[in-house]
Amino acid sequence: MHNAIDQRRIGLILPSVNIRMEPEFYRCAALKDLNFYTTRVLLNDTTEETLKAMERDLDHAAKMLATVFPEAVVYACTSGSFISGLNGNSHIVQTIEGHCHCPVVTASQAMIDSMKELGVSTITLVTPYTDDINEKEKDFFENNGIRVSALKGLQIVEAETLRTQSVEAITDLAMHTDVSESGAVFISCTNVEGLYIADGLEQKLGKPVVSSNIACLWSLLKVLGYSGGIKGHGVLLREHL
Repeated sequence: MHNAIDQRRIGLILPSVNIRMEPEFYRCAALKDLNFYTTRVLLNDTTEETLKAMERDLDHAAKMLATVFPEAVVYACTSGSFISGLNGNSHIVQTIEGHCHCPVVTASQAMIDSMKELGVSTITLVTPYTDDINEKEKDFFENNGIRVSALKGLQIVEAETLRTQSVEAITDLAMHTDVSESGAVFISCTNVEGLYIADGLEQKLGKPVVSSNIACLWSLLKVLGYSGGIKGHGVLLREHL
């Protein structure tokens, strides 16, 4: 058995409302040699104003996380890292790197990198967000050279509604969004189920399915130099590590 201090230390910066990422990662047997250390930034509701306000807490969160000397850090808020565009995402990376002195993965950069890894230039986008936030995400994808051919959101603003959203709701949304022109389906938001539904959706839709948490995990493992596929969570983790 590994001693906890001998395992690789990974920092997570999560929105305060997030209840999905840690359980998804802890349930993944392939991550048994990683220890995750989490700090949070305040997020009550998902609006442009509250997402941008998260950046005010980022400096303090990064300073706290730096005290455990992480080997890498994941900034695990998809909308929080695309809401201010490419420059906003770069600012997040620079702030965390400045305190933690290690590689930084953001959910938004991970989603772009994962689609490019799959060779995908057109996607179907499925989210829990409202239309105004969805348009920001669409712009982020398209400014990175990836066209969004179809887009649907659950129109959720309140944190409590998102927290209690069923797995079936996001699965049904993915199943009923047009995939005819897309090369893959991206399920956005680190606070929705993805890691454990991707395989089943891929079989039904005939397309790669990647969630924010899958993209973050894949990007993190690439940074750590992990090799060898992880089965049961979709083609990205199975065939692209």
